[in-house]
Amino acid sequence: MTINHSAEDVDSAYADAPALDDELTWLRARTGAPGFETSREFLLRQAALLDRLARRAAVVPLVRAALAAADHLVAHDIEHHGLSPKGHDLAAAEDHQAYAREAYRDWRHAQNR
Repeated sequence: MTINHSAEDVDSAYADAPALDDELTWLRARTGAPGFETSREFLLRQAALLDRLARRAAVVPLVRAALAAADHLVAHDIEHHGLSPKGHDLAAAEDHQAYAREAYRDWRHAQNR
């Protein structure tokens, strides 16, 4: 995966994403389910939702939450999927967000096949 930080890449990551309300409903329904909050799908969708919200209303607590969610996804993928931060040049918070966006886009694409 090549990390891309362009605005076009952000738009393409969420082009076919569900409505924000639908995604929030999905996350709420699974919050508290045993083990689900640590699943990759939950972390990925949570990172995407918070990123989309932060892009709409760039308030500091929301931006921080979006960055933290991307960090959690990266940490999960390092631990469970062999992600190499050095190999993907994941040095800064922006890199983690870009990784989360691209992972979400790839996941959505796979879901729509």
